[in-house]
Amino acid sequence: MAVKVVWQNEELYGCEYLKIEENTESLVVQSTVIYVDEKKTNAHNLTYYVELDEHWLIKRVSINVDKINNLELHTDGDGNWFNTGGESINSLNGAIDIDISATPFSNSLPINRINWSINQIEHFHMVYISVPTLEIKKVPQSYKYIRKKGDLKYFQYRCFEYETIICVDSNGLVVDYPNTFSRIL
Repeated sequence: MAVKVVWQNEELYGCEYLKIEENTESLVVQSTVIYVDEKKTNAHNLTYYVELDEHWLIKRVSINVDKINNLELHTDGDGNWFNTGGESINSLNGAIDIDISATPFSNSLPINRINWSINQIEHFHMVYISVPTLEIKKVPQSYKYIRKKGDLKYFQYRCFEYETIICVDSNGLVVDYPNTFSRIL
């Protein structure tokens, strides 16, 4: 598996180039995101690296913003998270996936781990990573598989009071996230 996509960020005026490669033991995700902050005063360069097992469970995530702010997290895949020194981050216990605020890739993690049926709803706890500050917190999210049209699948996504319909391709990668992200390659 070698997949490359480009998303346009309609909300933060930017774009992302993402590459997923498969090696013998894991999936490796590498991405570069360039976007303008909400105040439209600064441009930011975000790079991230995610190592996944064959079931789309995270092993490690590394994020860098503007070559200044760095974050690296490790997980055992059972909802236990650790910093680079191996210390447990108890506030994240129970979260399986990450949600990096500046990318739609995060949605692919729970979508690709589940063997979905129409109208199936799944609830998750995510490690939400706010960009550019790299603050982390655990948040609840849910996905409901609502329909399939050709190779496209549609999910009702919810986080707190926010709700939208996300369209993904056969690889579980976002094609359309209304008014936020759209795929251009």
